[in-house]
Amino acid sequence: MKVVNLTKRPLVVYDVHGSPVELLPDPRHIGIVAVGDHQTIRDENGAALSINVRRVSEIKGMPEPDGNTLFVVPVEVAMVLQQSRDDIVFPSEPDVVAGPNGSPRSITHLRRIVVSRRAE
Repeated sequence: MKVVNLTKRPLVVYDVHGSPVELLPDPRHIGIVAVGDHQTIRDENGAALSINVRRVSEIKGMPEPDGNTLFVVPVEVAMVLQQSRDDIVFPSEPDVVAGPNGSPRSITHLRRIVVSRRAE
């Protein structure tokens, strides 16, 4: 399967054997049409918490599905498209695991979110 990195930076993920795989960014760019907003809320103890709200209205430049391609996209794009496409993944936050000699190693995984709906 072809894996296309549509994020703006190179990604290093690790295969199932722990070997690094570099995914260079594809020259195509995805545009996110969004409006940013900021909110401040107070928790039950009165602490002020800042929330950055991004209202996404459109994704531009997303390639059409191709049965043999998996697209790595920013998490915002994955959240918008997760309901309609199963060829979308996003890089997760790195996990720290023990390497072969016991030293810590950072591993980035690719994730997909699938929402299952219950029959009503």
